[in-house]
Amino acid sequence: MEWALNRKKRWMILVGSTLVLVQVLVNTSGCFREEKRSLLELKTAYSNHSLLPSWVDDDDDPNSDCCDWECVECDPSSGYVFNLSVSNIRDRDAYGRCFSTPFNWSLLLTFPQLTILDLSHNCFQNFVCQGGLCQMKQIEELYLNDNNFEGTLDPLMGNMTSLRTLDLSHNLLSGSIPASMAMMPSLRILNMGHNNFSGSIPVNMFEGKATSAVIFTHPIGLHILDLSHNKFSGHLPSSFTISPSLVFINLKGNDLTGKIPNYYPGGDNIVAIDFSDNNFKGHIPESIYSLKSLTFLLLAGNQLQEQLSSGICELRNLQILDLSRNKFTGSIPSCFNNIAFQDVNFVFSHGKRATVTPGGAKRYSTQIFGFKYRMGEIQVITKGSSRSYEGDTLKIMSALDLSSNQLTGEIPRELGDLSSLHTLNLSHNRLTGSIPESFHNLQNIESLDLSNNTLSGEIPLNLQDLYFLEIFNVSYNNLSGTAPEENQFANFDYSNYEGNPFLHWTNSNRRIPPPPAPLDKRKKDDSAVDFASFYWTFSASYVTVLLALVIILWINPYWRRVWFYFVEWCLFKCFC
Repeated sequence: MEWALNRKKRWMILVGSTLVLVQVLVNTSGCFREEKRSLLELKTAYSNHSLLPSWVDDDDDPNSDCCDWECVECDPSSGYVFNLSVSNIRDRDAYGRCFSTPFNWSLLLTFPQLTILDLSHNCFQNFVCQGGLCQMKQIEELYLNDNNFEGTLDPLMGNMTSLRTLDLSHNLLSGSIPASMAMMPSLRILNMGHNNFSGSIPVNMFEGKATSAVIFTHPIGLHILDLSHNKFSGHLPSSFTISPSLVFINLKGNDLTGKIPNYYPGGDNIVAIDFSDNNFKGHIPESIYSLKSLTFLLLAGNQLQEQLSSGICELRNLQILDLSRNKFTGSIPSCFNNIAFQDVNFVFSHGKRATVTPGGAKRYSTQIFGFKYRMGEIQVITKGSSRSYEGDTLKIMSALDLSSNQLTGEIPRELGDLSSLHTLNLSHNRLTGSIPESFHNLQNIESLDLSNNTLSGEIPLNLQDLYFLEIFNVSYNNLSGTAPEENQFANFDYSNYEGNPFLHWTNSNRRIPPPPAPLDKRKKDDSAVDFASFYWTFSASYVTVLLALVIILWINPYWRRVWFYFVEWCLFKCFC
């Protein structure tokens, strides 16, 4: 009896496992029907039905598997869609104009394992978080950038606790940032640049205690924060700190006021700070000079003043320093030659790789100093595969820009030691003295602008050995002598030298005494030709009239007699 029960039990286990195996094989043989229906409904939002051609229903192709469709990835073990990247599929009319397409956010609820959603570079316009997006706690990467999204952010976005990458840039979103978003524990990359957000930037308190204000700080913290080109206003709290994991912070193009906070105890990994084009006042805080990893420091377009501290030379890894369009006074520190100002092959956190799961489906890029660069290298692991935010070695132009300030004194000759520098701009200051001879050591310089100062003396002739120099401007100074004329200097003309009354240049396109204008010569010659023609015309007319009179008198006897009577009468009147 016991043997029969055991045999029956074994048969039940065998049948049950077979049914489970069949169910798994059925599920993994194609995408789920609910997800397929939702994808097809998403396609109907486009008026151009030729888009996404592989997305067809069962009537057109009964064997169509949505896991094989373009822009769709399914988990091979479960069969569920985990990556939906409908990026840059713009619906345009015959004139190339982009149709503003509504998006049905409720369709997302049919994708229980969706972790990557990319709707970037489309024309979607309605951003609704409730009833769809905000309920998807499993999403880890969300790219909604470069659309026409309007409206405000819902506080429920803070419920997306798995979100690691959020890109809302280049939209029309407005309002303030919900405080709940600053508490998202997994968030590593946040890009909200180029919108119309306003109000103050959210600041969290550690465990509700008013001990230190921390901007977007989590147990691990953000790596990249971009809030540039919005309408944020107010002061940054004087006690705010930077998360130890923060690599890049961009607050450019807002209306932030007050002083730049002087407290960066956790900024050991910070690579880029861009606070330019705001209304910050005061001076550069000394604590910034302790950020040894800082590679990009951009504070242009503010109201910063006072003298430049020599402490800035402690930032030895700087590649770009832009302090232009401020009110700095005093002389240029001679210790700038302690700074690298060179292309940096920078790996995130000095060789330490930060894991961002499943991250890195896209490369994060931003505008800084007018150049595009990709931020560092962040290794990411997605379903067992490794991806990374390639820094592309962060190769961009190294630059020092101190233009449009109130700097005085002479240009330090030590600046000539910056042999790796590509761009040097000292224009629109009050600098005096001569151009340092040491500038011939700037062998990689491509742009050198010293215009609108009161520099004097001659342009060093050895500057013509700067073979990469493409932009050279010394206009509106008090330079004298003769400008170099060989190599790259053969391409420079009046616009590069104007405003220097004692400066001369000898090339054909340079400042030399101009020859008489051909037009004036023609006018003079034309006047002489007219005067000679007058005499010739008068003589010809006289001879013609005389010949006509002789012919008439020869032919007609009557007029001949009249003519003789007239001559006789004239002689009688004149002499009798």
